[in-house]
Amino acid sequence: MTGNQTLIARAVISIAAGAAGIILVTNRRLRALPAATFDRLLTYAFAATRLGLFVTLFLILRIEPRGDVPSFYFVDALSVTHGLLPYRDFQSAYAPLHSYLDAAVLYLWRSPLSIMLLAILAEIAMIPLWLSLGRRFVADSELRTAALLYLTSAVSLQFVAIDGQDNVIIALLLALALLLLSRNRALASGLSFAVGIVAIKFLPLIYAPVYFFASRRRWLIALGAAILILPVYGTFALLHAPILMPLTNEGGLKSPGDLPFILESVTGHVLPSALTDGFLLLVFIAIFAIIARKARAAAAAATDDSTRLRLITFGMAAITLAFIVFVKKSWPPYLLLALFPICLVVAGGADRSERRRTLFTTLYAAFGVIAVVEHSWWATILSQLTAPELHQGLALGVWKHLVFLALEILLVAGYLWLLAESLRALLTPPDETPAAPLRISH
Repeated sequence: MTGNQTLIARAVISIAAGAAGIILVTNRRLRALPAATFDRLLTYAFAATRLGLFVTLFLILRIEPRGDVPSFYFVDALSVTHGLLPYRDFQSAYAPLHSYLDAAVLYLWRSPLSIMLLAILAEIAMIPLWLSLGRRFVADSELRTAALLYLTSAVSLQFVAIDGQDNVIIALLLALALLLLSRNRALASGLSFAVGIVAIKFLPLIYAPVYFFASRRRWLIALGAAILILPVYGTFALLHAPILMPLTNEGGLKSPGDLPFILESVTGHVLPSALTDGFLLLVFIAIFAIIARKARAAAAAATDDSTRLRLITFGMAAITLAFIVFVKKSWPPYLLLALFPICLVVAGGADRSERRRTLFTTLYAAFGVIAVVEHSWWATILSQLTAPELHQGLALGVWKHLVFLALEILLVAGYLWLLAESLRALLTPPDETPAAPLRISH
């Protein structure tokens, strides 16, 4: 497929997904189904759409996979099968065991498609976890709306089912960590949290303070994470592999889809990294402070357990959105790290009226289309241009550059809207008490 064909196809899929979301969320029959029936239908529908899209595109139509999987994941996995060590023998932007995980999959099916299928299966496995976990701290109506938003999410369809992005494996591990925490298994929760850090990317570390401040048995969670992280990174260090390579190599990289890129494109001036990094750190500290204060306030309350789960879930959403919008290198696929919590934010932001539900769903559907089209426009139409190049094009009135700037502004506006809703969810106590009792780590 040509670049234009790819862009059109992605736009059509995204628009269709968004339209389906509006129809399903406003369907009263789905909201009236028994919980077990709804969960079963949702899970089956999710598996059918993701696997169906994968089979249609790559096995029937024989479309070649594009993006990170064939260019990086597959190449790195082949390197370790030949006895090479990540960081020491070849450059890698991922966690130490990332290439080994992909290499293990290649032993079953030696194709980039096997790595993509792993991400799809991980996302399918994540859905029942959130359906079980969500009813412990949000109303059933909110959970159903969030689940339907996720089912029809253009971000999920594009970046997992079509691109095979493995950020969703981190999302699965974070959901499992939260579920284990709710079942009074703090050590196992820490271990689950750490798997993403050693097997996928460093990125889960940004959520560590969320779990730490919101949980009572924070030190046991930290111990569980350390049990896995220290031996893995320590072993690679002993083998003379520069374990900080992902940070050093990518620390100075920039990308569109964030506020610094827009500012540099419009003004033509490069923002100092210290300024953008410092501002992001301040935003993170503010979010962590909110979580810590809310957790202390809930310590003696009857809803302490459900409140702590809410704080971690909506805290993950807020941290993800703050990171994406303010850091200099971010991508819409990073939304996958906390996409279900973000869907819960959207579901909780709308009240029970049909008008508000439709409004929030429509905004979220439009946001999904923009997230997919913006990224594709930059990669295929503009050949991954930089902010200074975009600035020059804007000065000359190049229409492709003007359209891209509009997409950038709309995308960042969407991020800021979702961030504001996430902070509102953190600051606002639940208006309903979930029916299912639970016990979180004490």
